[in-house]
Amino acid sequence: MNNILEIKKITKNYHTKEGEIKALNNINLNIKKDEIISLVGPSGCGKSTLLAIISGLDKDYTGIINKKDNLKMAYMLQSDALLPWLTIYENAILGLKINHALTKENLEYVDYLLNLYKLKEFKDNYPKSLSGGMKQRLALIRTLAMKPDILLLDEPFCALDGQSKLLISEDVYQICKKEKKTVILVTHDIEEAITFSDRVIVLSERPAEIKRIINIAIPNKSSILERRKDKLKEEYFDLIWKDLNNES
Repeated sequence: MNNILEIKKITKNYHTKEGEIKALNNINLNIKKDEIISLVGPSGCGKSTLLAIISGLDKDYTGIINKKDNLKMAYMLQSDALLPWLTIYENAILGLKINHALTKENLEYVDYLLNLYKLKEFKDNYPKSLSGGMKQRLALIRTLAMKPDILLLDEPFCALDGQSKLLISEDVYQICKKEKKTVILVTHDIEEAITFSDRVIVLSERPAEIKRIINIAIPNKSSILERRKDKLKEEYFDLIWKDLNNES
């Protein structure tokens, strides 16, 4: 697989009243086409900061980010960020409307996604009528409607209860595989990182550096729920846990 994104020597400093704080230090990472990677690390280490830099929302850093020509990225935040005064359908096409991309082809794609992920019958309702999991599904459909090459997911399941989290993460995983999307996921959940990803990037405490890159060799890629049962998952969990807790 070819690299579609190259991150070279990314360093980020914050300026505060107390002085300069280094958030990221010399981050180097290549992202391959159709790959799913997860970023894990201690709370506050800079995972979301790195995602914001990759997305282009944060331009105050040193280093280089090389992208393939015309590479499109879409950012899905922790909050579903749905607009309560818009219908479910209007929320789904909001990104297309903002980007003046309400073409027949794109609108048909939104209809396809709403139907595929069981929201079409609710399309004239408002977000308040949806469960938390359904809202996250709608937020993902709105993101996918832009047909991005890379999905940037910043802890998209953290506000869900345990059962909903499993079901929605499975939905998102299946969508990403079916639509052949490259994904960068930020998560605090080690098991989620292992079962969702092809590679896990372990970051150190702030200033974040890449501590370890783990290739996830669980052979079953068809389902997160099935991957959770694999014995290799526990080995990867122990390895990442020790890294995060500085255990030898």
